[in-house]
Amino acid sequence: MTLYQEIQCCRICGNQNLDSILELGNMALSGVFPKTVEEEVPAGPLTLVKCVESSNGDFCGLVQLRETYNPDMMYGQNYGYRSGLNKSMVNHLHNKVKRILGHITLNEDDIVVDIGSNDSTLLQGYPEDKATLVGFDPTGEKFGEYYPDHITLFVDFFNAKTFKDKFGDKKARIITSIAMFYDLDEPLEFVREVFDILSDDGVWVFEQSYMPFMLEANSFDTICHEHQEYYRLKEIHWMMKKVGFKIVDIEFNQVNGGSFSITVAKPGSPLQETPDLAKLLAEEENKGLSTNKPYDDFGARINEFKSSLRQLLDKIHSENGLILGYGASTKGNILLQFVGITSKDIPYMGEVNADKFGSYTPGTLIPIISEDEARKM
Repeated sequence: MTLYQEIQCCRICGNQNLDSILELGNMALSGVFPKTVEEEVPAGPLTLVKCVESSNGDFCGLVQLRETYNPDMMYGQNYGYRSGLNKSMVNHLHNKVKRILGHITLNEDDIVVDIGSNDSTLLQGYPEDKATLVGFDPTGEKFGEYYPDHITLFVDFFNAKTFKDKFGDKKARIITSIAMFYDLDEPLEFVREVFDILSDDGVWVFEQSYMPFMLEANSFDTICHEHQEYYRLKEIHWMMKKVGFKIVDIEFNQVNGGSFSITVAKPGSPLQETPDLAKLLAEEENKGLSTNKPYDDFGARINEFKSSLRQLLDKIHSENGLILGYGASTKGNILLQFVGITSKDIPYMGEVNADKFGSYTPGTLIPIISEDEARKM
């Protein structure tokens, strides 16, 4: 089974002119936690490239991974993240439902779809008796026990055909896709399929990392094998215009190192395009993100951080200090591998997810124990 393939053109617009802007190096899949030190976790490069924009708007400027990793190796039983374990994430997702219901009043015959539904935390934020609730997620089998009986789960990647096979000509009134839109090999086709199953008076809400925030915060740990695209509003707007959506709401937040949530609707929807769109697009343009300089500066800063952190760890050890880690996360695994931190530096990683106890961090092989056990050391 092939681990990854390199793209030859932009995933959105098809431009073959791609500039290499950052190389993080060879890394083990950051969401796969081996059960033994002998278990081999597949590893591959993380290289960011930028679609070179054109003045006529044909080419979009997307920052993206050069590598497309095999989803079968990243998702399913090996996948480690569960939304319901993080209280702040539970609150965030349920508040998102409240915001959506400020736009849409649900009826009993409406359908609500969450794409990338994980353990159903977001869907559980809706009233049980107000609509048919549907989740799509390839990790659903692993998290199936957390789905209440009133939620229909498709253990698969989303596609419009599966929805139509189940619901016929009926359309979805609300569609959400949280922290997954940047994981797609063919994002434009995904947008078209969402458009296909959304009702004329419905909304699609999708949230993902905001690339300018990633640069500003030096959040290189946002870059991982799963995340294939690193979006500005500009590329989102490019795709929505192409398919026929209008952007009716834009919200920024600090989730996952800085994200933006977009609400779109079909042309016939009574919801109006947000007046903030033009201003926000202009602000992005003024940051020089169409040039390579911000990305070169970002690379220099994170390499400086790498050296500084390595020096700090060495200093603490020279003074016989003990360092423990908290949270065996995808982001954390990128940081550990980028800096070269192993069990010689951090003997244990504390974690709240019992599924990870007794496992090891990928690539760096730090034993994972419970947070309670770590706090007693």
